[in-house]
Amino acid sequence: MTFTKTLRLTTAAIAWAAVLVQLVYSIRNGVARGESFARALADYLAYFTILTNLLVALILTVPLVAPQSAAARFFAHLHVTWTAAAAILVVGLAYHFLLSTIHHPVGMEAVTNLGLHYLVPPLYAAYWVMSTDVTGAPLAPRALQLSAYPTAYFAMVVGRGEVVGVYPYFFVDVSKIGLMGAFRNACGILVFYLAMAWLLRVIATRVRPQLA
Repeated sequence: MTFTKTLRLTTAAIAWAAVLVQLVYSIRNGVARGESFARALADYLAYFTILTNLLVALILTVPLVAPQSAAARFFAHLHVTWTAAAAILVVGLAYHFLLSTIHHPVGMEAVTNLGLHYLVPPLYAAYWVMSTDVTGAPLAPRALQLSAYPTAYFAMVVGRGEVVGVYPYFFVDVSKIGLMGAFRNACGILVFYLAMAWLLRVIATRVRPQLA
């Protein structure tokens, strides 16, 4: 088994374990607070961390288990894998610099937190750099497509927050900082996300040819 395939399987295993264990804890904690199962599940899926780690897990898994399927073709598409690589780096870096000082999980949740924020991001980024051919794929013409995922997430968070009154992250909490404040923060994160996408491409163009 090659190093790249080992890295792929390892990253997929960590991502799946982290999202599934965190799902159990999120549902349990939500129900303990008096929430319905559906509400607890919706709260769990409102986090960019969860959605992005789940996307990474699907990208790494679906093409292996169903290589001829339409889903496999979708999850293997450059725009999808590139989106996931940039987004998962944002997950790790944003958590470390913006959230780690106010979030203090304990026990098994601390273990899943390690996987979601500190293991999967660098592992998947490394896998993407080593396995993706970005020759002839400049960032600028693809910036709009790559921006679709974080933009859709922001729209979902704001819309959901207007309905339920809860926002998963303080920097997009419209109830506290207003819509324009949340929009400015989201734009800043989007710029950082695109910078990560550019950096990944730069590294891939230098690393992958040496591995061929």
